[in-house]
Amino acid sequence: MKEVCIIQYLPLTHPRATLRLVKKLGAVGVMTILDLEDSAQDPFNKGITRDLKISARNNFLQLVDNNSWDSNSFNAPIYVRVNAVDTEFFIDDVKMLIEVINSGFPVSGIFLPKVEFYSQIQEIHSSLETLEKSGKNNVEIVPMIETKLGMANLKKILEADEANSIFSKIHYGHFDYCLDAKLWPFPDPQHDSFWNLIKPMINLILRNNKTYIHTPFPFPNNIDLFWASYKYLKSLYPKKNIWACTLNSEISFSVEKKNNPSLVINTPDLSKKCKIEEAKLIKKYYLAGRANRRSFGIYNDRFIPPHHYFAAEEYLKNNDIN
Repeated sequence: MKEVCIIQYLPLTHPRATLRLVKKLGAVGVMTILDLEDSAQDPFNKGITRDLKISARNNFLQLVDNNSWDSNSFNAPIYVRVNAVDTEFFIDDVKMLIEVINSGFPVSGIFLPKVEFYSQIQEIHSSLETLEKSGKNNVEIVPMIETKLGMANLKKILEADEANSIFSKIHYGHFDYCLDAKLWPFPDPQHDSFWNLIKPMINLILRNNKTYIHTPFPFPNNIDLFWASYKYLKSLYPKKNIWACTLNSEISFSVEKKNNPSLVINTPDLSKKCKIEEAKLIKKYYLAGRANRRSFGIYNDRFIPPHHYFAAEEYLKNNDIN
């Protein structure tokens, strides 16, 4: 079993394969987030996105109806990321989740994207009242801070929860935040700008006795960098509750080595020439790596979400570059 807390996102594209992977990850103590949001979308087509959202919910129900699971077959918590409160998909996501939880499938918690106000957390909490009446509402809510407004209101959100204790964890979403804050390029774990950005947020979360869940690691094949950045994070906050988040099983199944190199933090080249070149490459390789209308691409061992593509596109547009 792992000594660190790792949680991995999983799409609901192929429910049987997902169920097998949930069990394999759980066997080594890795938690999972079944995703109804970013992995179920076509960022260029709203109609296809609606179909993908419906398919993801149906696939989840199919997974639950599968006779190959029981509550004792999972050795680590399973969470679900729904769509944001202000989207057309939120209500259907919650209805489906209530059905899933009532079936006995062990959902430990719900990740709520793009939280900007405490009222949004209260809204999903109220949506789960039917579970409370049936004695099943031990499902925790995990707010995700992913926008400038959410970051600005984090202190108020934490203070508002002091009396209610609706949530105990907060997850930072770096890709969404960078897009919303119009940052270019996106800071990476080895950049000083990355740590300067997130340290005040982490300090605030931990001071309020909440667990901090780190943003997904963007380099699926760079195991050494993953452990170096996690080691650095833990050195900043020893004995604090911190989870690492992954996007692929190679990282999740890896083990921290005693001789793992320390994180080398550098200042990236932020010249206009380099920023333009990076934007062009991100746009090019996102599209090239986005096979079968997937929401994500891969370039030079880098995970590229659509947020990265749109930020690159906007930067080039603002500099009058096609």
